[in-house]
Amino acid sequence: MENYVLDAKKADITPLFVGRENCDPGHSFGPYIREYYIIHFCLGGCGVLRNKHGSFYISEGQFFVIRPGEITKYTADSADPWEYLWIAFSADEEYFTDAVSVFDTPHGLDDRLRNIIAEDQPSREGCLAVIYDIIYHVFKREDDDGGEKIRRIRRYIKYNYMLPITVTSIAHSFGFERSYLYRAFKRRYGIGIKEYITTVRMEKASEFLRGGYTVKESAHMVGYEDEFNFSKVYKERYGISPSKVK
Repeated sequence: MENYVLDAKKADITPLFVGRENCDPGHSFGPYIREYYIIHFCLGGCGVLRNKHGSFYISEGQFFVIRPGEITKYTADSADPWEYLWIAFSADEEYFTDAVSVFDTPHGLDDRLRNIIAEDQPSREGCLAVIYDIIYHVFKREDDDGGEKIRRIRRYIKYNYMLPITVTSIAHSFGFERSYLYRAFKRRYGIGIKEYITTVRMEKASEFLRGGYTVKESAHMVGYEDEFNFSKVYKERYGISPSKVK
């Protein structure tokens, strides 16, 4: 296994390190969790990636993305083990927010990847260019399916959870049919939009409760007019009454 740490310069995207490995048959890594993004490019052979969304067979000409905080495990094929190159980076914004983890490598990128690993000390600029190409490739794919609007909706929920928002009102505001919005949001993020609204509200409510606010105050601050309904939802989610939170 080879791993090269890159010179860090503060930017919206900061390459951290690049490496490669020609795996032995059945070689496995994980379960493991990271606090940065890492992209693995399969240069030959094949293997399997496992994360919360399922198991994914990966072969030459594909890459897979691991996101910060995501638990993953990946295993080389026992008959045709993969060789892969990885590039890790940190970012000020969220990227690769789709639930999809595996993609086809853009045409022409394989040669650039092999040039990177052929260098004695891979350049930060070369790795950064590859990262931007991949982000463009993935975002373009998402945008062809209304992805930008779906990302905007997710941000809208994160910053407006305290308002009386519903799936129907959001669909109307952003020009989607309610049923289509449900399918598109779940396909992209692996969670239904109504459940996501509840998740954001309950996480914020927990912060308020631990900060000393009353159940009634916390309920109102996360968009619930009825504190009894809020308490019911909170207890269903966390198994504890909000009045017991310290």
